[in-house]
Amino acid sequence: MTVLTDAYAMNLTLAIPSLNRCGDENPPPLDLPSFDEILRFGILTRAAAAPSELYRRFLWQGSLLDAAKQKSNIAAEQAAVFASPVWQQMGMHQVSVIDGAYIQIQTDEAERLCGGLTEFYRHEGWQFHPLRPDLWLLTLPRRPAWHTAPVFDICGPNGDVSQAGGEDALQWLGRQTEIQMYLHNHPVNAERTAQKIPAVNGLWLWQDLEGTQSARPLLSSDCAWADFYPGERTDAPYDFEAWQAMLNEAGATFSDGLIFLDDLVVTGQTGDTWAYRDILESWETRWFAPLRQALDSGRLKSLTIVTDGENGGSLRIKPHSKRAFWKRKRKFNGIW
Repeated sequence: MTVLTDAYAMNLTLAIPSLNRCGDENPPPLDLPSFDEILRFGILTRAAAAPSELYRRFLWQGSLLDAAKQKSNIAAEQAAVFASPVWQQMGMHQVSVIDGAYIQIQTDEAERLCGGLTEFYRHEGWQFHPLRPDLWLLTLPRRPAWHTAPVFDICGPNGDVSQAGGEDALQWLGRQTEIQMYLHNHPVNAERTAQKIPAVNGLWLWQDLEGTQSARPLLSSDCAWADFYPGERTDAPYDFEAWQAMLNEAGATFSDGLIFLDDLVVTGQTGDTWAYRDILESWETRWFAPLRQALDSGRLKSLTIVTDGENGGSLRIKPHSKRAFWKRKRKFNGIW
């Protein structure tokens, strides 16, 4: 087994969006003995945070829109906003919204939809550009005078699709409705419906989001938003042992590491508590147990687990924390 040598011991942050469930959810019982120990002996700081806070804190620095325009070869001075395709379902008392990243939008579908919308709004000078299948840019003749929440914050079983603010808020609302009607009749969605795949039946228009990542630790993540990371990055390894082997092979000498795992996000958006349990119990073996062992042996200087949501915050633990034997046992079941 490859082990992390003392030379590579570091402070590790594990960022896990959607780790905690909402207060009205009841996930099945979770078997997480190592995570329960980390929760028992760590220092927990509760702090509610919107999902966008976690992404912008860890995954980029400065203007996300500027970085996206650069990737799309759009001039820096060109007025633009983000256009995020989503699936949404209207209920009697709520709106359920799932991010386009989780409804299997294909590249050719995004190109067809963007091309059609560009033609539809040609008279207004709007052009849609597919940066990724699940993230588009909309260029406009002038910067709009409206503001609204970023796509991270409007998804889930109780999707927050509140109206925009600002001078052009009514224009934003009108365009959102108009685009929904356009998408409803588009051949791409007829094909998706025939294949029993969720339709791309909404487009969330939103503006910039400033990132605050300045420390630039070594990042390991498969999250699509990690493409905007300003420092050195690797793919997320399968487990802690693979992460150690990667560091040893690279001869890395970073003092800080960051692993950003966003696998739980879709379970929060769909309300699938059984998939949530399965992922966490897999991580118990692949991550939490070996992390606990690395702390006990001193091969990690510290571990900080950070999450978002109404029950968000951080959990920090250091080696030899078990000396605080008087702390009561904890049992994690969806809220820490």
